[in-house]
Amino acid sequence: MKKVLAIILAAVLCFSIMAISVSARPEKEITLKFNEDGYFKIIQIADLQDTANPSKKTMEYIREIAETEKPDLFILTGDNISDSVARGFTKGHSESKVRQAIRSFMTVFEEIGVPVAIVFGNHDAEGLVSKEKQMVIYNEYSCCIAVDEGDSLYGCGTYNLPIYSSDGTKIAYNLWLFDSNMYDDVNGGYDHVHDDQIEWYVNTSNELKAQNGGEVVPSMAFQHIIVNEVFNALTEVEKGTEGAIENGGKYYVLPEGAKGELLERPCPGTVDSLQFDKMVEQGDVKAMFFGHDHKNAFEVSYNGIDIVNTSTSGFGAYGADNRGVRVITLDENDTSTYETKMIKYLDTCCDEPGEIILYHLEGIKYIWDMFLMGLSMPLKYITNLLFA
Repeated sequence: MKKVLAIILAAVLCFSIMAISVSARPEKEITLKFNEDGYFKIIQIADLQDTANPSKKTMEYIREIAETEKPDLFILTGDNISDSVARGFTKGHSESKVRQAIRSFMTVFEEIGVPVAIVFGNHDAEGLVSKEKQMVIYNEYSCCIAVDEGDSLYGCGTYNLPIYSSDGTKIAYNLWLFDSNMYDDVNGGYDHVHDDQIEWYVNTSNELKAQNGGEVVPSMAFQHIIVNEVFNALTEVEKGTEGAIENGGKYYVLPEGAKGELLERPCPGTVDSLQFDKMVEQGDVKAMFFGHDHKNAFEVSYNGIDIVNTSTSGFGAYGADNRGVRVITLDENDTSTYETKMIKYLDTCCDEPGEIILYHLEGIKYIWDMFLMGLSMPLKYITNLLFA
């Protein structure tokens, strides 16, 4: 009888552990750490926003960059799939398309053999497949180290990833990953990181600080939607200034000496959340990395934090001639700073005139896909109402 009870208790305990791991951190034997040479390299991929049949050029490009840069981690910063994928004719059809779209790029990362972290954007879950369900699909791949924090926080996919020292003895750096959510149902426009997510960040930051002998653990943050403070970091100019973008009747350019390109208006959340202010107070975050605004690829600074936008990495949505990926290099011997660069598709994969023509044909394909999606929307809307 005792043996039977022991077996039952063991089964219950095993089930409990499994349940915890599903709602918290996936039980995968992947530890991020600085290499023996003291460096850790991240490749940020923004707004792939691809369909269930993604551009092969995007995948070829990512393979080539991975081979040359040899990253330790990929981070996908939202709009990883397009809204046209998420909006299937039925829930089953939509899930099949979403699964196919995720498989199209996650199998590439799996083959490359590099860990992948993801956050969601505003387009990922506009249809019938929730972010929670998508997170389960992502974590079917052994390379995925993203976390569904369960019901404890607003949204899905707000977590942190520690990077250990090269000797593995301590947490030398930390990565914050935030679900910046989708749309503001109350105020309209885009959403933001909510108060409970910010509270979690502060508490976890303090825990890391306590474990580090009272010293903050240097960190950087990744999310999809940019913070409102970006406009404080830009330089306000007069209307008509060459290259200026407009926001709320004011006009802005990149400040003198800033790197990159400001080609469209940044689109932060409607509500000015406390996220950025709390990070300034905590003093651990050196930089914040965003996607969302496909044409922008810039680096600016405000109140001691770098605000960095990365242009779209894929061909599944609008963009400019600066499509590419961002490479971020951390140095264990000097964690007070970092190096970053954009590697643009045109600079890497278009040595021949014919390749440049093919690059621009991808943009035409995007316009055609949007046209077809527009034609199908009324039918999808009706079927979603009938079969949701």
